[in-house]
Amino acid sequence: MATNRSRRSATAPPIQHRIEVHTICFYEHAAPAGKFAVCVACYPRSSIDFCRLGATRPHESDMQPGENSLTTFLVADPATLRSAAACRVALRGMLAALPELRSTLRLAEDEWDAVVPDDVVPEIVGAAGRRNGFTFCFHVAVHRRVIHDERALLMACREWRLASTALGEKDCGICLDGLERESAVQMTGCEHAFHRRCISEWISKATCPMCRGDIWRPALPEILELSFTGAPAQDMPDIE
Repeated sequence: MATNRSRRSATAPPIQHRIEVHTICFYEHAAPAGKFAVCVACYPRSSIDFCRLGATRPHESDMQPGENSLTTFLVADPATLRSAAACRVALRGMLAALPELRSTLRLAEDEWDAVVPDDVVPEIVGAAGRRNGFTFCFHVAVHRRVIHDERALLMACREWRLASTALGEKDCGICLDGLERESAVQMTGCEHAFHRRCISEWISKATCPMCRGDIWRPALPEILELSFTGAPAQDMPDIE
């Protein structure tokens, strides 16, 4: 798996996602004249990486493999495979039709072009031009990476409301001033509450400053949802 070695800066979005495609192998079989098919074996997976601002390596990572699939698509019109542009459109439709791939990647419709393996397209176009019948097979691994920093972790915290916490906290656990004086949030998992401004200086540790409980893994569902919706941060102070 490729490693992201570039430093995340405060000018980058709090949450980014990338699609990494790796062709494992491809081959073709002879078929009766006029019979064309494409067989796709797909190995999807998704991951969430917490990469602190200014860091080159993830602080935390969580990997989720998807279900593998093997599907054969019959091609009624071989002309759809005899040019690079037409072949890309055809492969895009085939890959987007795989339910295992859709459920793992959860891509927007305009993102499916990135899943088509570039090295497979010329191979299929060449085979379609040489033969009057074939089954072309390829195996491809697709990895959707969600990469976020501490700003996204702060976005995943719930807005503090006195009535919403079982702990009944009224004061910030860091500065000890009343929580109602300014924007405040509850940590995921433990629900300890702090002013956004105060916790922003600590949250890169991904633990609660009161109980040292993990706040990253409980926040993963919300961070993942934010990566799909692209929701902006609300009233979020700068994090150095």
